[in-house]
Amino acid sequence: MPLFPHDDALSEVVGFVLVLAVIVVALSLYQVYGVPAAGRENEIAHMNHVKDRFVDYKISLDSLWVNNRSGVLLSTAFDLGTGAAATGGGGFVLPILSPAGSGGRVSVNSGGGANLTIEAGGRDPVTIPLGNLTYTSSNHYWVDQTWTYQMGAVFLSQEGGTTVRVGPPLSIDKENDTVSVHITPVNITGSAYLAGSGPVRIETRLLNTEPYDNLTGNFPWVNISIEAGDKERARAWERVFREAVRRGDGIPPLWYKIGWSEETAYLNITGPSSNGEKTPDVILKHNRATYEVSITSAASLIE
Repeated sequence: MPLFPHDDALSEVVGFVLVLAVIVVALSLYQVYGVPAAGRENEIAHMNHVKDRFVDYKISLDSLWVNNRSGVLLSTAFDLGTGAAATGGGGFVLPILSPAGSGGRVSVNSGGGANLTIEAGGRDPVTIPLGNLTYTSSNHYWVDQTWTYQMGAVFLSQEGGTTVRVGPPLSIDKENDTVSVHITPVNITGSAYLAGSGPVRIETRLLNTEPYDNLTGNFPWVNISIEAGDKERARAWERVFREAVRRGDGIPPLWYKIGWSEETAYLNITGPSSNGEKTPDVILKHNRATYEVSITSAASLIE
């Protein structure tokens, strides 16, 4: 049967519709599976970048008090999310085929909801507000994370709880029949908050390294407690104390007590006892590190 001209036109339309349908299906599949996968990969890479910045930040701040570099300004920068503006050109990409950019917020808080209290041998306890620097992500494809720098330690919080990624400057060692405790209370001062997806700059200055009163010498016992502000953070600090004791050189379990209650973790060190009498066999040493921290937005494009 011969084909009429309108039959050829109809077949071309049908073929075009079929090709268009295949393209739409392919784009839909990519949007459903490919876009989330790309977004998840971007957010995982960004979370690893934030982790590296917090670890570097901790190391840099430690170097300031170790070298007693008061007044020196330390500056670090990172992106709050994956949605920051790019500085280079690129090809045309349909917005629906690109993963949504993530964001985040960073804050510094002088109070920070946490306090360190050290009591040595019955002397007046010394309570130090710790403060913190905190970053919280706003991810679309990956689990949200909160990174916190507090008391010289780096914490990671997410759905499963809070864990310690880098420990604080705290060492506990057995020296013959004595226990040596060396701690550096790190106090973060400042108040700032910034949210978005672009780059931020965090500037930190070491203010004070003068030692506290009543926190150096030989004592019959030393109590260290941290009021963490929530139960998960208190449990994390308890693990910090246990790890510090484990790193010591064979400290007998009877020489210390570690635990947590509600929002407070504690470490009580008594050292050895002689005929039921307490002797000054706990050696307490400390350094002081008080920092001033500020947060500013950093331009991502040169205009």
